[in-house]
Parts: sequence; C-alpha cells; structure tokens
Amino acid sequence: MKSISVLICLLVFTLSSAQDNEKIKKISDQACECISKIDIDKTKKEKSEEIKVCIQSANLGYQVDNDLLSSLEKSMDSLSKSKIKTDSLVVSNDKNFIIDISENYEEIEEYLYNNCEFLKEMYFTDNKASDKSYSERKKAMKFYEEGQIAFANEDYEKAITLFRKAVNKDKNFAFAWDNLGYSYRKLNNFDEAISCYKKSLALDPKGKMPLMNIAVAYALNGDLPNALSAYENYKITYDNDPEGFYGIGRILYFQKDYEPALQNMIKAYYLYLEMDSPYNIDAQKHIGFIYKEMKELGQLEAFNKIAKENKLQVNIED
Repeated sequence: MKSISVLICLLVFTLSSAQDNEKIKKISDQACECISKIDIDKTKKEKSEEIKVCIQSANLGYQVDNDLLSSLEKSMDSLSKSKIKTDSLVVSNDKNFIIDISENYEEIEEYLYNNCEFLKEMYFTDNKASDKSYSERKKAMKFYEEGQIAFANEDYEKAITLFRKAVNKDKNFAFAWDNLGYSYRKLNNFDEAISCYKKSLALDPKGKMPLMNIAVAYALNGDLPNALSAYENYKITYDNDPEGFYGIGRILYFQKDYEPALQNMIKAYYLYLEMDSPYNIDAQKHIGFIYKEMKELGQLEAFNKIAKENKLQVNIED
C-alpha cells in the first residue's frame, strides 16, 4: 500500500473569496439534486461511483456555462460599441477552453457532506435483500410503500403508523421493521428504534441497515458499550465496509481510547477513499481530533508511529 497524505487542520480559516464560495455552492447544489435521484437500493460502492459522477457533471456544467457567459458578455460588449443593427448574434470563443472536472473537488465534497441531506440519508439505507426482506402479502406491501412515501416527505409519525400496519400484517417483514426503526430514530425515540432493529436482525442477522443503524441508535442513546459491540458485529459481518471501522473509531475516541481509535479511523479513511466516498472527509476530521487529544496528552510519538505503520503521511495546518 502506497503512502497517502492527509491534511489535518487544527484551526480552520476561510481564505477563499465570496465568489469562490458561491461557485462551490452552485456546483454542490446541482450535484445534490443529482444525488437525490440515486437509487438507494444500490450498493454503497455503486452509490459512491454515482455521487462522483454527479459532482463531476455539475462541475462540468458550471464551467461550460461560465465560459459561454463570458463569451456572450464579450460579444454583447462588441455589439453595443458597433453602430450596425442586427437581429442575430454570433458568440465565439477565441481561446482554448480547458475543462477540469476535478477542479475544487474536495471543497465540493466537503460542502455536500455538510449540507446535502440526501447524501447523509443514503449511507443509512444500505441494505441487501434476503428471503425475509419483503412480504408476499399485498396489504403489507401496500402499507410499506405508503410508509416509504410518508418517510420521504419527512412525515415520520405517519410513516410509523404505516410501517407498523405493515409488520402487523406480516411480522416477518424485515425491511418494514428496518424502516419502522429508522422512523422512530428520526423522532429521537431510540429505545423503540433499537427494538425494531432487533426484530429485523432476528429475521436476517446480516441485514446491513439494521446492523449499522442499531449501532447508531445505541450511540445516540448514550449507550457506548452496546454501540461499540454493535459496530464490532458490523465489522465482522462486513469486513471491507468502512462504516464498521469508522463507528468503532468514533466510539473509542469518545471513550478516550485513542490509539485503537486512530487505527480504526485510518482504516475507515482508506476504505472511503477506495470507493470515492465523500465520507472520507469525516474520517479525516476525526483523525485530526485524535491528533489534538494525543498531542495534549504528550502521545505524539504513538500517533506518529501508528500513522507511519499505516503509511499515512499527516500534514498539520495550524
């Protein structure tokens, strides 16, 4: 594995101009709209690939529009200075226009991570179908589909009612239990959410969505030991998925167990990079948090040793 450099910012200052910030926002908003149309039932790797396409397409569109606007402004300026009347206008570009679809990519990723709700939702709806995932009962499926619409409209109370009706019609309907749990989580009812995820996992112990979300629910409920255990279970089941390593690293960070927290967070960072996931930004931030804590405790030697062992070159920006 080759060495990868990560930039750790201890203090963040906004150095870009207002114009640059507006550019990032425009591109990101368009990319977010594209991301909202990605099929949530695709694999995490497939989703990450499509997110990258959304970002690059939005970046391409912005650069093309910007160049055409610049050319149009020049042509209009020439026309205004001319005394010749015309009903048509030829817009020409007298320079080579180079499009860089990777321009500002990291800044766009970070903006999306912080502001695009669809991006955040997508990683909590990762699931694989099994023989218990769906119901063969028409009424159960009808309630489930109506529940999904209510959830998409952020009417979580209605979604709970509909998903509850679905599982009442078929108690072995794993995806309905998953979405019922997620709806309860949205309303901060973590005990009910955990109960629903347990029922789903009893039907399908390898269900990705309940395995990950039960860990999140435990953490949000302040139960760090069970959250850690749930993330460990997720990592064992899906050993090449960054979410398990990220979750373990985050819980260990909260428990001030910094060295294993760092090991797991670096692993998560590499896996996010492999799949071109914007979530690599969050892993970077947590590596920075761990660095700060270990520095204050006089443990930089241990931090640097772990980073070197994992071929991670850390650049500190104060």
